[in-house]
Amino acid sequence: MKAKEIRALARENLKQIPKKIYMSMGLLLVVANIIPSVVNQVTDSKSGVGVNIIFFLLEIAAVFLLEIAAVILTANGYIFFDRWRNKIQKGGEEPNAWCGLSGQHLARLAVYGVIVSVTLAIVVVIVGLVISQVPVAVSIILLILLVVLLVWIELRLTYVVYVIDDDVRTGQKRSVWAEIGASWKLTKGRVWKLLCLKLSFLGWYILTAFTLGILGIWLMPYYNLAIAETYEQSKEDKY
Repeated sequence: MKAKEIRALARENLKQIPKKIYMSMGLLLVVANIIPSVVNQVTDSKSGVGVNIIFFLLEIAAVFLLEIAAVILTANGYIFFDRWRNKIQKGGEEPNAWCGLSGQHLARLAVYGVIVSVTLAIVVVIVGLVISQVPVAVSIILLILLVVLLVWIELRLTYVVYVIDDDVRTGQKRSVWAEIGASWKLTKGRVWKLLCLKLSFLGWYILTAFTLGILGIWLMPYYNLAIAETYEQSKEDKY
């Protein structure tokens, strides 16, 4: 299916979710997206300022907890709208705001986050070391390739959260590596379609920026339903 068709399905699904429900979750997702930016601004503004080591450690802990909260809220949003899509199309219970995320969800998401963070950090460090040893022109090319690589990896990992939720709900025992592999397999041959779909929301994100994030209360549910739809279509090999 083309991006236009996926978006149309997402809009139809969104119409069937009560506004007070999807807008509340949309607000949480907007907050989750804002948290990292706010944290970065606060930490940057305090960099270089001499502070007590205890307060410094407390600040680091607070930043870490806020980042974790943002990740959990985002993952919860993915799962929330995927379950709503499933309810609309196949029937079943209406998901609550927290979606029933269990300790297994959180543990697997934490492991997944660590794996991705460490892997990306290693890639960035290696590229950084190489760049420091080559001419400027080559450095620019390497930076472009790095960006392309990171985007490609992000697209291949699009479905990991959904796979984790499916495994927890069905009681399937798989390692997080296997769940990452499942997402990798589902996105095989679909990377370009996913990229086009995500880019098709670019205009909406620009408008959201002009509204200081207010439009995101509607956009985030719309976007999440679209991605959830591609996941279902990919499982059925229709996307």
